[in-house]
Amino acid sequence: MRKEILLLILTATGSALCWWPVILQPSIDLPFLVPIAIFASITSLAFALLEKRRARIAVAAIVSSFVGSSLGFMVLPFTDVIGHGFWPFETMAITLAAVVVSTVLIVAMGTVTVSNEAVRCLLWLALVGCIAFGPVALALTPAIVSSRTSRNERLAAERVKALKTAVQQSMAENGNPGSYCNGQVLKHRYSGPSFTESDWGLITENYVRQDGYVFMVFCPEQGGYRISAIPQRGKADGTRHFCADESGKAGCTKDQSF
Repeated sequence: MRKEILLLILTATGSALCWWPVILQPSIDLPFLVPIAIFASITSLAFALLEKRRARIAVAAIVSSFVGSSLGFMVLPFTDVIGHGFWPFETMAITLAAVVVSTVLIVAMGTVTVSNEAVRCLLWLALVGCIAFGPVALALTPAIVSSRTSRNERLAAERVKALKTAVQQSMAENGNPGSYCNGQVLKHRYSGPSFTESDWGLITENYVRQDGYVFMVFCPEQGGYRISAIPQRGKADGTRHFCADESGKAGCTKDQSF
């Protein structure tokens, strides 16, 4: 009985917390399949350690997934205010995934038993390790997000500076906006972090995406230019906006203009 209660508690805890790393925003961008795999691992390990009354384990895992995901959407930081409004549907999707996985595992592991004590010890260790996934991922998220945004901001600044140089060189050679504000022309004068070939075909007409930022070069018909770079997903990708124009101002703050 004590073993059953312990497994129920561990299963409930792990099932509730394994979804939090993908709910938290900004996140470390884990695929949704990762918490599903962790949930499946926790449930299957609990089944293997408890040969009887596995339905209780399944119910605990499903209910805890619903409760844990609901609490996660309520208490964790969430930068996407519009997306946050859909959290009941996301909770339903998580619960449905838990139901499907638990059902499949009950059928698949119906006759599986583990009697070897050494193997059972390893299964207990694996179970604890899977349960630790949620808390560990949450603890690492701020450092990983900070590292990602710093890298994105550095590359965005380098790209804007290089684009500015490319535009200025093109302007010096030909003052016609239709000539110097052309992606293929700019490409041959650009020396910053790379853009794709398709990016060069679009960058003077639409925003293009690279390393968490979206970039655009705009040239008014009367001449001049404006280069802008903004985080694609807000604080999840960066905290600074970058821009450049022929005057060096164009509405940018001092530390963001080039």
